[in-house]
Amino acid sequence: MAKNRKPLGMQKGNLTVEQQENKKQEEAMITTGKEMLEKPPSWLIDAKAKNEFKRLVSEFKKMQIDVIGNLDVNNLGCYCNAFSSYISVTKELKNKDKVIEKHTERGSFLIKNPLLDVQKQYSEEMRKFAAMCGLTIDSRLKAATIAREEIDNDIKEEFGDI
Repeated sequence: MAKNRKPLGMQKGNLTVEQQENKKQEEAMITTGKEMLEKPPSWLIDAKAKNEFKRLVSEFKKMQIDVIGNLDVNNLGCYCNAFSSYISVTKELKNKDKVIEKHTERGSFLIKNPLLDVQKQYSEEMRKFAAMCGLTIDSRLKAATIAREEIDNDIKEEFGDI
């Protein structure tokens, strides 16, 4: 299986000037517009998911790193739906027992509340989509490293190696 490609700023190997220029051009070519981020998608499941979409887009705008665009709307929307569902299940679990008694013909026994599995499922879904959208600390730190290195390079180009 092929390795995931890394942005130029994250590459550790020695690249020729030509290779670096090619990678910069490739990265510029894949940048997408952001107009689809202006409004939450109509298919989001409820107001909570729509509010989360708006909150995240607002946070992305504050960042000086362009990590999300039109092609990411579906992943971001799926994250927001999972987030809303996770919150709903968690609220429902808040006042319920984590272990419940089940009665059968053979008697009664304790089982884990099935809502815990549903909560875990939404948590895993959120984690998966968060990584895809740059919502994890690790992905944001990697993106910040790229942005910082670009600033450093701009300073060196303008003022030389001070």
